[in-house]
Amino acid sequence: MTIAPLYAEVILPLPFSVTFTYLIPSDMADLVKRGMRVIVPFGKKKIYAGVVDGIHNEAPVHYEAKEIMDLPDSKPIFTTQQLDFLKWMANYYMAGIGDALKAALPSGLKISSESMIQLHPAYDLALADGSLPEREVAVLINLAEKGNLNYDEVGAVAHLKNPYPVIKSLLAENAIIVFEKVKDRYSPKKIRKVRLNIGYIQDKAALKTLLDDLEKKPKQQEVILKYLREVPVFQKAELNDIGLEKNRLQTEELSNSSVQTLIKNNVLEEFSIQVSRLDEINLADIPELVLNAAQKIAKEEILQQMEKQDAILLHGITGSGKTAILIELIREVIDSGHQVLYLMPEIALTTQMVGRLKKHFGNDLGVYHSRFSDNERVEVWKGVLEDSLPIIAGVRSSIFLPFNNLGLIIIDEEHEASFKQYDPAPRYHARDMALVLARFHQCKCILSSATPSIETFYNAQEGKYGLVNLRSRFGIFLCPILSYLMFENINWKRRIFSILDYS
Repeated sequence: MTIAPLYAEVILPLPFSVTFTYLIPSDMADLVKRGMRVIVPFGKKKIYAGVVDGIHNEAPVHYEAKEIMDLPDSKPIFTTQQLDFLKWMANYYMAGIGDALKAALPSGLKISSESMIQLHPAYDLALADGSLPEREVAVLINLAEKGNLNYDEVGAVAHLKNPYPVIKSLLAENAIIVFEKVKDRYSPKKIRKVRLNIGYIQDKAALKTLLDDLEKKPKQQEVILKYLREVPVFQKAELNDIGLEKNRLQTEELSNSSVQTLIKNNVLEEFSIQVSRLDEINLADIPELVLNAAQKIAKEEILQQMEKQDAILLHGITGSGKTAILIELIREVIDSGHQVLYLMPEIALTTQMVGRLKKHFGNDLGVYHSRFSDNERVEVWKGVLEDSLPIIAGVRSSIFLPFNNLGLIIIDEEHEASFKQYDPAPRYHARDMALVLARFHQCKCILSSATPSIETFYNAQEGKYGLVNLRSRFGIFLCPILSYLMFENINWKRRIFSILDYS
């Protein structure tokens, strides 16, 4: 029985409004899923990492489908909602879906290709001696030893800033093959660790003999003693499996050579573990947040508005304590098992603001910003995908993260111009797209500002958005009776604020 070939519609990070059809190799038929990255050839020499948008049995009509070359991931890195959102955005802003993908994918997840040169398998290296210039012979000998060289390495061997003439000449001689080597820019962070050979833990007499033998090598002896001080293996043997960071044994007093000698002699074992690049915070240090009466009223009114409105404008004057209310709402959302996106303009994402959120949410918070490295942003991306980072504080590009369980989107300082992407395409407005994203996830959206944009304020006045006003500054003293009335009765609150109008 002949099995019909499968084809994948692939979005490439190029300025095209269409997807491209690729043949799925039979050995990948059960592995390729929508949202997965795939490495595909494009044109004569280029290689790109695209994202699968769909799978079907129909061969393309106008061209012969090329095969998918590789799968860099074992599971999708884009969610279904995320891809649908990208297509909606591209259509709305009249941009190519490839432009939208390029904007969404962090640099660390993009695949780069670089030209590589290898020795032609049919070429006899003995023919090179005497028939080719010395530089070209040197390149061929290096290729025979190392297997392949990149463009810069060829230049170094040939002692040329521009090695292209040498490469061109060797290609004409059919001595080399030029190919594209795929390299994934993301590399997980690893730390080198060491642990004591298990034999010395199981046999204390052997350890004592070792220490006696090292009396004549005090530096090596001190390394072992320091390890035992740092890792009390005889009190808790399983601590040896965790080991000690190698750099802890590499100080001014303890040389690297001593450590390496102990590793070479199988006294210490060296190994590596993968760790997160994201800062960790002690959850015990998170302070308790207490809202005042006016903030409690505003919070209750927001919750009431959420029952009938998908978007609410929190209009509070500067210093009124809007952030404290938002933090309380975030806490309730994540306690219910949902994710939160806290969207901020570039200028608002300061160390102070992030520090405040970190103090309240600790390791549940991920920060997504261009100031962070490619690898850090990839780890945030994967943290959102795996639901290990339920809260994201970020700038406009945060709307592209692979949320799968969004419960709330907050757009702080929603009037700020930096939410607008001007170049390159798609030239989207992150505030508007956050509202669309909320619809895709069927979650609520809060827009917060002391000076709302005209369109947001108009939508609130017309009833398209809910509207909650916070007009008293945090810390202003109100008598107990007034505070009680404000908290217990929303109608009284409205009357009071109509008199105490600080705006």
